[in-house]
Amino acid sequence: MGLSIFFAYNQSLFFNPQFKRSFVSAQLSLMAVYAHPDDEQGISGSMAKYARQGVNTTILCATRGEVGEIAPGVDATPETLGQVREGEMRCAAAKIGVRHLYMLDYRDSGMVGTPENDDMRNLHQANLMEVAAQVVRVVREQKPQVMVTFDPWGGYGHPDHIQIHKAAIMAFWMAGDARYFTEQLDGQLAPWTPLKLYYNVWSRSRFSAYLEHLKSEGKEPPEWLSNFGTRALPDDVITTRIDVANFARLKLESLQCHASQLGPNTLFRQIPETLWLDMVKQETLMLAESRTGRAADETDLFEGIE
Repeated sequence: MGLSIFFAYNQSLFFNPQFKRSFVSAQLSLMAVYAHPDDEQGISGSMAKYARQGVNTTILCATRGEVGEIAPGVDATPETLGQVREGEMRCAAAKIGVRHLYMLDYRDSGMVGTPENDDMRNLHQANLMEVAAQVVRVVREQKPQVMVTFDPWGGYGHPDHIQIHKAAIMAFWMAGDARYFTEQLDGQLAPWTPLKLYYNVWSRSRFSAYLEHLKSEGKEPPEWLSNFGTRALPDDVITTRIDVANFARLKLESLQCHASQLGPNTLFRQIPETLWLDMVKQETLMLAESRTGRAADETDLFEGIE
């Protein structure tokens, strides 16, 4: 092949948008920072979508979800639940193609006012700077341009969600500064500055389909669902909408890995599968911090990143 022909052929490939994303994806990295197994489900479609484009995908899960009800038929006890839920988390991550899964060793805190919340081993009671240091280490290892975590209210006020939200924000600003956690900079790691931080959030309109379904069935919406709907965000503050329609079925398969959390009273068990698949075709996020200038109307988490 002559040099001019070779150049023209490769130039045509490079400026093809699909080839360009595939070519660039080897350098792109996406990291989600959460508290419990199943928290990742809010962006499981996006993780799957970007993983299949060659993006380096990472989930950090701070606890093993040791506190909580065990769904009927699941072979777990309160003593073994953490181990079972770690296995479920690994199953879910494998389903969506996540490349790296980090499990920290904090204990699930339970809700405020419960005895478990006072356990000094839990995430809620942990020193926040120490939690942030662990998140920073993973950021420096995996070098994400994009990070995702909970909003400041943790979705519904869970103390673990709020704690890991704080740690993720601290890591976003600290990981690129060599003055923080200098013991990590031992020649293997170097400072790394993420470019965008998102909150995965629920839009209020997302609940309308289910509420309409209940009304059509002559059923009264449960109080917990009505409360959750009021905590979701108005649609006009959603900055980013990711089309994951092609991954809706995969999201379902990934969710089903979390069998110990899918009891008969859970939201998923009360929604017809066809309605659930339709509701999860789009994932919504709010761009919280950005070093790129991007602000709204995004359909790609890596918009604005060269």
